Amino acid sequence: MCTGWPDLEVGHWGRARVPFPVSVPYRPRPDLARLGSVVHGRLEAQVLDADAGAPAALRAKWARLQALPGRCAALAPRFADDPVAVWRRVAAAAGALAEHAAGEGAPPIASSAAGRPLERVGDALHATLAGWAMPADPDAPFVLRALRPDAEPVLRWIASRPAAERPLHALGLALQEDLAWVEADAPGEPARAMLLHVCWPSGWDPAAKVGLDFATLHAPVADADLLRASARPLSRALLTQGPFVRFVWTLAPDGTPSRHPADAPAASDAAPWFRCERQVSVPVAGAPDWPGGLALFLIRLHVAPLDTVADTPARRAALREALASMSAATLAYKGLAGRVDGWRARLDESSGRSEAG
Repeated sequence: MCTGWPDLEVGHWGRARVPFPVSVPYRPRPDLARLGSVVHGRLEAQVLDADAGAPAALRAKWARLQALPGRCAALAPRFADDPVAVWRRVAAAAGALAEHAAGEGAPPIASSAAGRPLERVGDALHATLAGWAMPADPDAPFVLRALRPDAEPVLRWIASRPAAERPLHALGLALQEDLAWVEADAPGEPARAMLLHVCWPSGWDPAAKVGLDFATLHAPVADADLLRASARPLSRALLTQGPFVRFVWTLAPDGTPSRHPADAPAASDAAPWFRCERQVSVPVAGAPDWPGGLALFLIRLHVAPLDTVADTPARRAALREALASMSAATLAYKGLAGRVDGWRARLDESSGRSEAG
């Protein structure tokens, strides 16, 4: 049973499925696949990657936000004093998510108690897991209404935040995913990250990235010339097509979900952890507010001990080869230099034990 917010039983949603998007040789690529495709050996049909760990995930988000809100929510300067513009983008994106979820039919997580994390009910959007409702109409004033008593403390906290932040928290605290709104100023212009609600960044600072275009966002990524060269067509695709899904992965010395540059390093475990992001882009229907296009970018983090993910000889071999194919620049960018040899040896030892057994 859940303890505290969100007090909703979702055990029927099933255990988290940790993706394994490891390919050889390792290269940063756009690698967009349409939602509904088989990607890395499994069908990727759902916009939202919800599982039975959702209540604990939302509690962790809220704890992070209460402690360090400035490291999680970031708005481009033109939105900092414009809560109406922020709300219109949040409401439109939330409506798009609910519409896609409804069009997916009866997903594996469907239940009369908690069918989906976000649902359209009449003229409202119900964040069923979080326990509140908001208007479905972007032109309506932003108001949150509690659906359950356990949500009321969280709603009071949201109300205490600056007005322009509140819509971001309303949606960000309803989903397991981190969120980014990308928008182009005019048709054909590159998309920029204009609103961010990111509790679990993988080595970057949301406040330093907000307002940047795709090419600039990926400038620090090692060996990512192809990704940077694709920035303009990638922007057009994300804003006008999709939904798309893609994955990125790395190894980490611990299972800490946030790897914000300002966070104190956690105590390193002897064993490495597998860290993977499932990234989904959802275009948001056009409006005069965003003539160049708008899309919501969802980032679902999965972190698990490497031994539980690399649990077959084929997976261990793929990981060893992918790590061996990484350049020195990539190893340095990912923080793997000085660790990768030991971790590859660990994979070799695991394979040896498996073959001996």
